[in-house]
Amino acid sequence: MTAIPPHNHCIICGKAIPAGEKFCSEKCKQEYERMVKRRKLYVYLMYLALALLLIMLFVSYR
Repeated sequence: MTAIPPHNHCIICGKAIPAGEKFCSEKCKQEYERMVKRRKLYVYLMYLALALLLIMLFVSYR
């Protein structure tokens, strides 16, 4: 049985890559950055929706 050399897997596509790296290509790195931006936008939108709901709740009791 041969030993598997130390490696990681690409965060996006799962390909085996040398240890210490996160992405197998520039394309995967760009896809990851796009995904992170989208996730941040969704988090901000959720906070905005929560704030609007709280404002509506306080205004409706007056």
